[in-house]
Amino acid sequence: MRKSAATKALYAGSFDPVTRGHLDVIGKALLTFDTVHVAVGTNVRKARMFGVQESQDLLVRSITERWPEVASASGGLFEGVLEVGEYANQSLIAYARRIGATHIVRGLREASNFNDEFNLHGVAGRIDPSILMVHFICEAQFLHVSSSTAKELDAMGEGIGWLVMPCVEAAFAARRGQGR
Repeated sequence: MRKSAATKALYAGSFDPVTRGHLDVIGKALLTFDTVHVAVGTNVRKARMFGVQESQDLLVRSITERWPEVASASGGLFEGVLEVGEYANQSLIAYARRIGATHIVRGLREASNFNDEFNLHGVAGRIDPSILMVHFICEAQFLHVSSSTAKELDAMGEGIGWLVMPCVEAAFAARRGQGR
């Protein structure tokens, strides 16, 4: 068995908001795959703070803050190697098929993530075993970073700069200024 000619990874999540931990996973995926497609979706079990479009914007802005060299003259990210999209009203596998993904990327932060990811891996493998699932473990400084933690700490008036990029921190401040 050999690597296919070109690999395309799908990294999907609610990214509400995108965190430094998400960016760590994106960075690892960029080092591993030919193309990385990051898709913002809606998790029906979670109420969104930011709309999908705003989350996509914050994702692109966070990526360019983290890696200033990514913005190309044509307006693409990493010269088209990194794509940002939206998925809704379809399974992760259906979306992966639609965009031509060869792999699905998932991030692991803690042991409790493993059980959910193990279940998703099994289900996805039954639906389409040709789309491989790859898991990246976050760097130690990002193990306690989550979108939920950013929202909770911000609601309590705590600083969140260690969790998110400055553009996301500014988006939180703007929401506070509008009385949410």
